Amino acid sequence: MSSLNNILGIVILIVSIGWFCLYLKDMKNRKLSTKEIVLIGMFSAMSYILSMIQFIKYPQGGGITLFSMLPTMLLAILYGKEVGITAGLVFALIKLISGPTIIHPAQFLLDYILPMMVLGLAGIFGRDKKLNIFAGCILATSLSVLMYIISGVLYFAQYAPKGMNPIVYSCVYNISSAGVEGLLTSILILSIPIKRFSKVLNISISQ
Repeated sequence: MSSLNNILGIVILIVSIGWFCLYLKDMKNRKLSTKEIVLIGMFSAMSYILSMIQFIKYPQGGGITLFSMLPTMLLAILYGKEVGITAGLVFALIKLISGPTIIHPAQFLLDYILPMMVLGLAGIFGRDKKLNIFAGCILATSLSVLMYIISGVLYFAQYAPKGMNPIVYSCVYNISSAGVEGLLTSILILSIPIKRFSKVLNISISQ
C-alpha cells in the first residue's frame, strides 16, 4: 500500500471517529424507547435477510439484492436519523456474520460500517412531502455508494482492467450495483403510504 493510501486511510479513520462522536452525542440526547429498540432489531434482521437474496452478485463483492436498504431507510424516515443510523449500524454488525474481507481498518469502515449507517439519513429532509422523502433517500444512498467508491479506489485498484483508471472502475462497479439498488429503493419508497404507516405506528407526521 502506498504512503498516500496510508495517509488517506488515517484521514478516513479520523473523520470516522468524528462521525461516531457526533452520533454518540445525538444518542445521548435521544433516548430510544422500547418500541424503537424492538423495531430496530426487527428491521435490521429484515435487511440482513433481504441482503442474502441477490439478483446480481459481483466477483469482488457487492451486487444487487432484494431491496436490503429499504428497512433501514424506511425506519429513518419514520423515526428520524438517530433511529435510522442506529438501525444501519445494527444491520452492518449483523452482516459481519457472513465474514468480512478486511485489508485495512479504514477499508473495513468504508465497506461494512459507514455505508449502512449513512442510510439512516434518508429522512433528513422530513417526510411530509414525497419530494423531501425522495431527496433524503437519494442523499443517503449517494453517500453510501461514495463510501464503496472510495474503498474501491484506495484498496481494490488492482482489480481494475488493464489500462482502466481505478477511479472510473470503482465508480462503474459500485454505481452499477449499490447505486442502482439505492435508486430503485428510493423509487419504491415513494409508493409506500408513509402517512398511513405513521398512523399505524402512532407517530406524529410533524416529528
